[in-house]
Amino acid sequence: MAISSAPLDWSPESEEGYETARSYLKERFATWCVGKGTKLEADPCEAPIHYKWGYLDGHLTRWTCRDLDEVYLELHPAKMIVEDEELASVLEEAKAFVAFLAETGLLDPASDDPDVLVGHLDRIEGRFRRNMADTSRYSFGKRFWQAAAAEGIRPDDEKAVRSFMESFNSRPRAEREAVLSRTPQTKPGRAGRFTPPGTKPRPQRSSASRRRGR
Repeated sequence: MAISSAPLDWSPESEEGYETARSYLKERFATWCVGKGTKLEADPCEAPIHYKWGYLDGHLTRWTCRDLDEVYLELHPAKMIVEDEELASVLEEAKAFVAFLAETGLLDPASDDPDVLVGHLDRIEGRFRRNMADTSRYSFGKRFWQAAAAEGIRPDDEKAVRSFMESFNSRPRAEREAVLSRTPQTKPGRAGRFTPPGTKPRPQRSSASRRRGR
């Protein structure tokens, strides 16, 4: 696999700069995992990279335990649809990503120690599972897409999604609110995990506020 040139800035301000850094990290991570014999899910490490830039401080290679809490205890429960049998793979991927950054020298010096980060991921596994099952944490978008999945709508079927949205929006308000206030029992008809569109749990921070860090 040909790997993109290394970006100059791991805390990009522009979408273009972000895409350059994101592509480089994902390509190198995939290559690293192959070399380690690590099994990858589809689109490896997309979620932590995306959340770090769009919702946290924007620095893609600087990680702290607090960042991990935000990504896996707050943002994942609000946004990500993950089947129960796939939950363990989420944190395993996170641990592999930390190890990759550390071994390749990409982990920013201001990060917490990589062993501390990995140990923290082990410690929060129980909370991660509980939070992922806590429907009160689900965003509007996540509830909507779970309602669609309960009716057999696949997120990659654009025609069916459009039809469902039109049908859903035409329902009485009380019926729509009733659907979105409960968790459908039917799981998405696909393996793995995905982030549905429209699942922001809070307003996205501006680039300037992300750059200020915490």
